[in-house]
Amino acid sequence: MSTPNAKLDRIAFETSRLLEFCSLKELTAQIGHDPDEWPLVALKELFDNALDACEEADVQPEIAVTVDDEGITVTDNGPGIPADTVEGVLDYSVRTSSREAYVSPTRGAQGNALKTILAMPHALDGSHGQVDVYAHGQRHEIVFGVDHLRQEPVLTRTIHEAENVKNGTSIKVWWPVSACSILTEAKPRFLQLASDYTFLNPHMSLSVDWFGEQTTTPATTGTWAKWSPSEPTSPHWYGPEEFGRLVSAKIAHGQDHGTDQSVREFIKEFRGLTGTAKQKQVLEDTGLTRTNLSELANGHGLEHDVLAKLLASLKTHSKPVKPAALGIIGKAHIQTRFEQLGCEMDSFQYRKVAEVDEDGLPAVIETAFAWRGDKCTEPRRLITGVNFSPGIGNPFRTLGKDYGDGLSAMLADRYASSDEPIIFLLHLAHPRVRYTDRGKSALVIK
Repeated sequence: MSTPNAKLDRIAFETSRLLEFCSLKELTAQIGHDPDEWPLVALKELFDNALDACEEADVQPEIAVTVDDEGITVTDNGPGIPADTVEGVLDYSVRTSSREAYVSPTRGAQGNALKTILAMPHALDGSHGQVDVYAHGQRHEIVFGVDHLRQEPVLTRTIHEAENVKNGTSIKVWWPVSACSILTEAKPRFLQLASDYTFLNPHMSLSVDWFGEQTTTPATTGTWAKWSPSEPTSPHWYGPEEFGRLVSAKIAHGQDHGTDQSVREFIKEFRGLTGTAKQKQVLEDTGLTRTNLSELANGHGLEHDVLAKLLASLKTHSKPVKPAALGIIGKAHIQTRFEQLGCEMDSFQYRKVAEVDEDGLPAVIETAFAWRGDKCTEPRRLITGVNFSPGIGNPFRTLGKDYGDGLSAMLADRYASSDEPIIFLLHLAHPRVRYTDRGKSALVIK
């Protein structure tokens, strides 16, 4: 007589989701772009961070890009990334961002951009990856590996002296030899993306070294200003959803750090509400005097009626931001850049619209056009961007029912198809932009 098989007592194993940053497939989902565009992603994220850092420190940006046999290096002249910020980026169990919950016309708010860049070399190589961060006289050598038993990333940071790096930040992404073809094939788009930044940022000087091919583009002005990433946001930019997200983030941050911000302290963070008299008016309107933010939560949710009353009062006692305050690139700068590309300047056209949209939000739209002449053999060049950051792809692919397939279709309807030797620039400055995809490559446009 046979003995019955013993019953298997199945264990519910726990597997870390942090491995999402380690494979090509999962990291592609995180980034929102295929690996052949990762050189562009690295350039864009490092550029955005560098420009924001310089603007927050009120420093005219000087950005240098070097691409060589070792990889991609982006260097700025900002205040230098703090060591504790570098350490915080290594924690893949949390999402860290100083932008994500706020509504403002900033270049980006992905929240895990540096984390994805640290993971890129490993995902491309399959076994090893390295990124070096230079700042404040130190080189942070970050090696990315994987604990295959626990299925989670393992990052090792070694700090070396780097006495020649006193100012600014330099980040070097060591590009794997096994993926060198991706970098080589990305050259035309990579160089154009770097160049596009000089069209959208008049105050920025750029130097590029691509395997010894060097170009320099000086800034056209040292006095240009735009909305700084460190400026207070306006309550007029928030709807109920955005305001609730900000309050939730504030409360959660307080719980994690053992603090509880008062409503008065919260109010004074908004543009136009730093004065004690206006703070008092808001508190009296809402009945929130001597109230902390945590009291606006109800169990695991928020007191939405109270939040609606608070947001309405914040708007009542502050003035809307005028569109021009977001920043205007300007005709003179764009004209200079077009001329540097050899355009027939008698064909140059520039248009600017600075207005308040149907949601009551300020917006600035700038467009420019020029023909490059009969002798030009290059196809149409589009320079498109949002909040002074160019898109990896054309973010204006959906311009509404009147324009069919988007910007390209609109241009084709006007005899400016993809094979025409023209340059067309389209830029939008707006405090509340929405995208259709995770890679932020296509805007939601009404």
